[in-house]
Amino acid sequence: MPKVYYKDPAGCQLLSYDYNGFLVPSFPNVQENLDKLPDMPVRDDDVFLLGYFKAGCHWMWEIAGMLVNGSAEYNPEHKSVAMMELMDQDQLDQLPSPRVLNSHLFLHHLPKEIFTKKPKMILMTRNPRDVTVSAYHHTFQLKLLYQYDGDWNGFFELFFDGKLNYGSWFEYMLQWEKDINDHPELPILIVKYEDLKKDLVGNVAKVAEFLGLPKNDQLFKDIADKCTFDKMKAAKPPHTESFRTPGESFFRNGVVGDWKNWFTVSQYERFQVECDKFDKQSTLFSTKY
Repeated sequence: MPKVYYKDPAGCQLLSYDYNGFLVPSFPNVQENLDKLPDMPVRDDDVFLLGYFKAGCHWMWEIAGMLVNGSAEYNPEHKSVAMMELMDQDQLDQLPSPRVLNSHLFLHHLPKEIFTKKPKMILMTRNPRDVTVSAYHHTFQLKLLYQYDGDWNGFFELFFDGKLNYGSWFEYMLQWEKDINDHPELPILIVKYEDLKKDLVGNVAKVAEFLGLPKNDQLFKDIADKCTFDKMKAAKPPHTESFRTPGESFFRNGVVGDWKNWFTVSQYERFQVECDKFDKQSTLFSTKY
């Protein structure tokens, strides 16, 4: 799989791999994993968690895992153990049921059996401005994976041009909209990050109903309590071996609207032009928050 190094205006490069025109992280064996993924067996109780990176998938992985296991207990593992583009098929096969498999891939990359077994799928969405900021910190911190030493201004240009892992946010979401419209038979629940922040208990109950789980108000409250951002960050150990800054983790600050502390006026105006174009094309998603 060819390596792709895109450079920001300051000359700082960001590493991706090109998988048939789709940019993916430089995970070990990522091509082999992606090549084998369409033939991976799907279990009847599998749940698929999907979405652009930094859309809240770590958060929902904990919530969904607690729901399917019927217990408000944190998973001692990290969601990477069930990430389909990262782990090989033998490792995924060894995961106990029910599995909450996760990925930032498109529908056509996923196991073909999803079209016959129709497992429940959750698609996370988030304000793309906050996604951009979160993606910058994620990319900068994971130096060994992305090899990026640039600053916010440089990363903004790469994100704006879609020259990073999983490509343009705008194109990514429009592709998912097409996939959803083309396959109305597939059970896909769209969950907004911002809705989780507004009403965590209510949205935990909504996800449980979608998954066909029995109503259990006390469990939903307990899960919501355990899955507040601060408690999750404290409970999940930092990945000191992976991050540039000791003590950092995949849970940074979880604030809605943090983009206002990062975007310049010019960046906001340029980004808004793309948001306006997107909102004219999309009926499922919106950049208006």
